[in-house]
Amino acid sequence: MPTSGDDGIYGKRLLVDVSHAMERFALAAPPPSVVIAMFQKYSYFEREVEMYRAIAATGAVVVVGLAEDLPPRLPPGVRHALVGADDPLAREWSITVLGPHGGATLVATDLEQVAAGSVSLESGRQFRGRWSYRRDDAYREILRLRSTLPMSADTVAAIDDVLAEVVAVPEPEAQGRWDAPLRFLTDRADRADRRRIAAEAQLTALRESDRDPRTGLHTVRFLERWTRGLGEGTLPIGLVLLRVLGVSQVRAQHGLRAELAALQGVASSVGSMLGEVDTVVRMGRDDFLAVLPSWTRDDVARFGEEACARMGELAHHYPFVELPGVAAATVTRRRPLPIPQLAHQVAGASRTRQPVRVLAG
Repeated sequence: MPTSGDDGIYGKRLLVDVSHAMERFALAAPPPSVVIAMFQKYSYFEREVEMYRAIAATGAVVVVGLAEDLPPRLPPGVRHALVGADDPLAREWSITVLGPHGGATLVATDLEQVAAGSVSLESGRQFRGRWSYRRDDAYREILRLRSTLPMSADTVAAIDDVLAEVVAVPEPEAQGRWDAPLRFLTDRADRADRRRIAAEAQLTALRESDRDPRTGLHTVRFLERWTRGLGEGTLPIGLVLLRVLGVSQVRAQHGLRAELAALQGVASSVGSMLGEVDTVVRMGRDDFLAVLPSWTRDDVARFGEEACARMGELAHHYPFVELPGVAAATVTRRRPLPIPQLAHQVAGASRTRQPVRVLAG
């Protein structure tokens, strides 16, 4: 991972490791010191509560930034700064530690993208980030956050007291000597993380319980595991619930061979529209859910229209049965995913034969 301002694209696992290293740096720092960390959502901070309780107990000024509407309950000595969901800081993952005798900073921005082959959407999230163990870099980051985060007057005053102590002490010498070994270690960790993702993808592909035997599509069990742990308000996910009217009746009317051909036609028609991160899940006998991370509302609507059009074309292929499609689509940051609401809309579209309904996220 580059230092001193050079950006790189990294996965969540590596950023967690670098963040934990800096938290331990903060725990070992002599007073006075200030620690400001941006966690996006409180659910992410909950996992680190005890560490920040311990850091605050050292006497450090500790501020946690969260994209939440109401102040959460925090450990003694840990202060909050709340930002709106549309604030650019809501997409920031950062930790900055500063004292007179040293500093460390990690700043990463959520790209709202997922690495292909990730075992879950949460673990595959991608960020553009940089880090440094230079005091002057940490000093600049504290100044940036001091001016942009909404904080109480007493919190700003406490930060200013630490800043005054910092500028009274000359910049530590030879801080750059840490860059090479730290870059070596984090680069090794990054390569190991990428190999892990590739290996997990291969194992997932072999897991038969994740696949519907008739279509080869993913199952609801896969969807539950793949979306587990996603934070509310973070990664935007496009959803298209496609109902293929009559596909569950093909076997009774035309036999098993015809049913398999019809299901394979549905799977291949929709599957060929996917990107490398996307997937289709068989939700029921007639229902198929396309999960499209990072897609825009317009693109998701077009996906639904194209999927329905392709269902209409299946009548030209064996078993030559009319299989009209209707769909409901949305882009959402809500958790859990609003699949019941899509199902309700699809039921209405099935009655009116309106091809695609688009819901607000």
